[in-house]
Amino acid sequence: MKPAGGIISDIEPASLAARIGLQSGDRLLSINGQQVRDVLDYGFFIREGRVKLEVLENATGETRWFEIEKEEDDDLGIHFADATFDGLRRCQNRCLFCFVDQMPPGMRPSLYAKDDDYRHSFWHGNFITLTNLDEEAFQRLISLRLSPLYISVQATDPEVRQKLLRHRRAGEIMNRLRQLADSRIQLHTQIVCCPGLNDGAVLEKSLTDLWSLGYSLASVSVVPVGLTSHRQELFPLRTFQPDEAKKVIELMERWQQQSVKERGETVFFAADEFYLLSGDDFPESERYEDYAQLENGVGLCRLFMDDWYGAVEEFLEEAKGGKALRASDSENRQTFLITGKSGGRFLSRLLGQTDQDYGISWSEQVVQVVTVENRCFGPTVTVTGLVTGRDVIHTLQGLDNPPKPTDRILLPSVMFRSEGDVTLDDLTPEDISAALGGTPVEVIETSGDALFKSLIQNKEP
Repeated sequence: MKPAGGIISDIEPASLAARIGLQSGDRLLSINGQQVRDVLDYGFFIREGRVKLEVLENATGETRWFEIEKEEDDDLGIHFADATFDGLRRCQNRCLFCFVDQMPPGMRPSLYAKDDDYRHSFWHGNFITLTNLDEEAFQRLISLRLSPLYISVQATDPEVRQKLLRHRRAGEIMNRLRQLADSRIQLHTQIVCCPGLNDGAVLEKSLTDLWSLGYSLASVSVVPVGLTSHRQELFPLRTFQPDEAKKVIELMERWQQQSVKERGETVFFAADEFYLLSGDDFPESERYEDYAQLENGVGLCRLFMDDWYGAVEEFLEEAKGGKALRASDSENRQTFLITGKSGGRFLSRLLGQTDQDYGISWSEQVVQVVTVENRCFGPTVTVTGLVTGRDVIHTLQGLDNPPKPTDRILLPSVMFRSEGDVTLDDLTPEDISAALGGTPVEVIETSGDALFKSLIQNKEP
């Protein structure tokens, strides 16, 4: 069992903590006699005019007490090595569709972590299931009024949810959601939709039940199940077909109409992947409102398009005259624009529409959209964020006219982990460049304006 309290990683200079002599490596055990379980407790307990700290000193191994008088809103200047103190709360479900269970071997350890920690839901917007909280932890969540929270619902029908999550308490979801709603906690919810299991009538019931939560229901997203080729000995699942995706969109848009009529808000959203699969046009930006579930793949394409067209119009305004622009194939190096299968369909449509609407075009000899098939996770995984560096190298080496050292390769930033400039399989842009004979590799922000500005560098009016 881990010792109580949290290890101090850093003390701000000239802060209250620095003045009483606290140091990096000390462990904060309690405040005013109350055990500090995580950063949530710390932030709550220090909101007093007088605080008494119990600290286990790293240098001596002795426990000391420090008393501080301060303004109630004053911070102590303490930072912790781990905001949770007791480590990440792991998911105990055995979901039929769990993506972690479908991971190929040999990836970095963090990719196999199953996060179901309500604190991370509050801090980072991670989706949790609420099944792994005992009553004490659940009541603590309510007492702290952590809002908003992000909840993976999957289905409100108790039997269906138990089947999907394979957890004995999974069927209690609506009771717990109602308790959270009664406490005025805002809820962003998602449904990972599996054809034949929780779509159709089951999905309709889930949307109806969630709508009954009233104004505490901030948003509902429906996202298609993600399946890799590493599903040996797992429950048989399949991906959505275009006609099925269209039915999901129709259902969600019907609920959108109802929510706009009754609340003046959209609330219900279908993930971008459904629109890419069905071929339907994306909703206008107003329908996404504040893009509350952008990290869940809801509205990314519309936001990308709006940023792209904003950059197009800005460029044409600066060009003074708005005349059609054409690239001279003989005078421009070739750009290889890397994307996953879903992104390939989207970007090809976007480039074509830009040519049609604005007269700005790139031939394949100038800009080539390179769709990378996911060999690591399997061909059913189509999102760009799960494209690996080795698959990029394999795809580019297999082209009839692979990149030359005078060309350039554009990789979207979504392919790289946020805490370091490496792909899922731990390759850097320099590694990819070296494997391709030294062709320059550029990592660009995954946004429409960043891409347009990067592509237009090779264009001449």
